[in-house]
Amino acid sequence: MLGTKHLSKRFIRFFFLALISSFVLLISGQMALAIPSGGYMRSELLIQPEDLKSLVDRKDPDIRIIDVREKIKYLAGHVPGAVNIWRPDIVDKDHPTPGMMAPQSQIEELMGRLGINHRNTLIIYSDGPDGARLWWILAYYGFPIPQMKFLDGGLDGWKAKGYPTEMIPPQVSLVQFKFPGKTKSTESLLCTLPEIKGALKEPKKVVLDVRAQKEYSGEEMLRDAVRAGRIPGVSWIEWREVLIKEGPSKGYWKSAEEIRKLFADIGVTPDKEIYIYCQSGVRSAHSLVSLYLIGFPLEKLKNYDGSWIEWSRSNETIETGAPK
Repeated sequence: MLGTKHLSKRFIRFFFLALISSFVLLISGQMALAIPSGGYMRSELLIQPEDLKSLVDRKDPDIRIIDVREKIKYLAGHVPGAVNIWRPDIVDKDHPTPGMMAPQSQIEELMGRLGINHRNTLIIYSDGPDGARLWWILAYYGFPIPQMKFLDGGLDGWKAKGYPTEMIPPQVSLVQFKFPGKTKSTESLLCTLPEIKGALKEPKKVVLDVRAQKEYSGEEMLRDAVRAGRIPGVSWIEWREVLIKEGPSKGYWKSAEEIRKLFADIGVTPDKEIYIYCQSGVRSAHSLVSLYLIGFPLEKLKNYDGSWIEWSRSNETIETGAPK
């Protein structure tokens, strides 16, 4: 009889602890879904893999998913329903400076060919900064920014959740695509070489180099540039510093607090106009998006489209070595 009572007490204790544990796990799971992970001022710029999975599963007719990677990678596996855009699709093939943004008519033809209209919500992902380059071009020409989102973590984040990919491109119907029209705040997203020169003289303006350290120092020169080095007097941070480097969240944006500190430490703050460059305006577009994500005013963010390729081909002064 005593043994039976003892077993009963042990069972009740075990049952009670199991119930409490389940309750704690349930509550913590709900809290994790309810609390924004990064503290971003513009968290609507990102979509998490589980949220995209829900949209894909219910075949939401208003979304268009865009995979911005090389065609061979896209065909090896992409998010179900995604169409493909790669760098040559969005460059101006007739411009004397390689890599410059494609004219509006070329982008409109591309979007129409992919079955995209200006009322769709675009979910963009890539395996590097190219998704941000597409976002920047679309924003500049007037596509509504609230209708564009980045898949946080990219395709790797999607696959890490165990979600499926497919290899066959979706069938799409051609449409007539026209941008609604540029706005004052988005037209300022583009800057030119003379504007960069002017910004270097202004204390409330920062010119920011976001290339790799060896490019910045002049130890390495990439294709299409003719001189190695940097624009004199610029600040520097590599574009990828805003992304988580290791662990289950590798490739996701870091928290707003971390990103804000990274930029503040080099004098990049929301009260200044920020002029960003890299090799050809691709990595710099990613840095522009990162700053916009954490709350920088859109009208103070400028991407230098010509970037180092154009500057290196000009007669402008360059600087090499460690910062002076």
